[in-house]
Amino acid sequence: MQKTWNKAFHKRRVWNTVSKPGRMVYYMQPLVEHLFDTWIQPLPFPTLLKFFYSCVVLFFILLPILYPMVVLLLYYGIFQYAGEQHFGLVVPENCDLLGAATQLWRFEVTNKKYMLFVTMYIDRYRVIITAISSTVDYMRMALCFVFS
Repeated sequence: MQKTWNKAFHKRRVWNTVSKPGRMVYYMQPLVEHLFDTWIQPLPFPTLLKFFYSCVVLFFILLPILYPMVVLLLYYGIFQYAGEQHFGLVVPENCDLLGAATQLWRFEVTNKKYMLFVTMYIDRYRVIITAISSTVDYMRMALCFVFS
């Protein structure tokens, strides 16, 4: 009789029957547990830092999905460039990756009134996000004092 309950899951015979998404979920579990542990940390760790740290951890969790997408977009851009420059290929507007990239690169707000409006909105939401996160921190601190 084999003692399979002492072996790690990726060292068992059943591992060969697990699908690739199942394997990815198995390997992502420590990162997700680390993300949850970060949000359960006690008070001195502010909410804004938890949010930024969570974004970094989520980036690493989503990296196996993001990397193939970036590689596909890069190769599609190379294919589009070679097709347009050497073979006279005309790409429809929906699939024009290079045109969208150049338009995004050359984007500039020329209306100063609109630029002021956008700056004011960004500042407004920055203040709101800071206030909400500070409120969460102070509520946690008050609850720690009450229940300890």
